[in-house]
This record gives sequence, C-alpha cells and structure tokens, in this order.
Amino acid sequence: MAQPRRRRAATEEKVTRVLDAAAEIMLREGYAAVTSRSVAARLGIQPPLVHYYFPTIDDLFVAILRRVSELNVERLTAAMASPEPLRAWWALASDPRGTGLLVEFLAAANHRPALKEEMGEVARRVRQMQMAALEDLLPEYGLDPDEFPPSLVAATMHGVGLGIVADQVAGYKTEHEEAREAVTRLLDRLEKRRSAQLDQ
Repeated sequence: MAQPRRRRAATEEKVTRVLDAAAEIMLREGYAAVTSRSVAARLGIQPPLVHYYFPTIDDLFVAILRRVSELNVERLTAAMASPEPLRAWWALASDPRGTGLLVEFLAAANHRPALKEEMGEVARRVRQMQMAALEDLLPEYGLDPDEFPPSLVAATMHGVGLGIVADQVAGYKTEHEEAREAVTRLLDRLEKRRSAQLDQ
C-alpha cells in the first residue's frame, strides 16, 4: 500500500468529502462499487483528484476504516460510561448503518490484504478496550466473570448485533426482529439488576 501523502489543513474538507462519498457508496451499493470514478462522479470532480488524495483504492478503504473506527471508539467509550452501559453498547452493536458498513469492510478485506491487516489491528484494539471495561462492569450486573468471561460477553454482543443487522439489511426472513426483542428483554433485566445492586 502506498504511503499517504502529507496534507495541508486546507485540503482536509475535500478529503472528508471524498471519505464521506466513498462510505456512502459502500453502504448503498457495496464495496465493489467504490472506484475513483464512482467517488468522483458523486462529488462532481475528476477521478485523478481522488487519486491525488488516495493513491490507491486500498489507501481510501483504510482511511475510511480508520475514520470510522476512531468515531466508534469514542461512541463505545461514552456507552461504557453511561448509566446503562450494556444497553448503550447494544445500541451501537445493532445499529444498521454502522454494522452495515462493517459487513462491507469484512467482504472487502477478503480481497484486499492491506485492509484485512488494518481491520485485524482495529478489532484487536477495540476488543481489548471492551474486555477491560467489562472486567469492572460484569460484577455490577451480577455476572460471574469465570462463567461469563469478558471475552465471551464482548464476542456475543458483537456477533449477535452483526448477525441481526446483516440479516435485516439483506432482507432475510430469519426472525431477526424476534431476536432483537429478546436481546432487549435480556438487557432490561440486566440493567434493572445492576441499578438495584448499585443502589444498595
């Protein structure tokens, strides 16, 4: 992957527009539809300008991923510090837009080694952050960390959210709404239990 070029502050708005356009194409048409031509057409600019900011499409995908992951880390940090951490985390994990973009990144990473490597690093950092937060939170929910280790809870939250949204976005008849409602009921019980324990 080519090294990203140094950018002057004046170009940041244009770079942001390119990233926004590419992310929107990924969500609406799939990662394979992201090309310098499609991004340029959406912005009303010439394709070489896209390559000026991002020499390769891999550079563009990695830049989108880094931008999205930074925002997600901020949101997750806020969720874990909120009055109802698991419910707030679930809202993020089951958000159709964010998870829909993740599905596209996963598909693209199968064909783009540079993106796969970056996604692995992002996943490692985020999972470590989640598990560290859960070390403190699980006892507050009355969950035994030996029976429900942070790694299991984090993987479950991620996996269930991803599965529900992927089926929802694809329009599959997999009773995903029933699953979502069941998660909501479980979180209701857990948050009530935590609130009661913290009030003692």
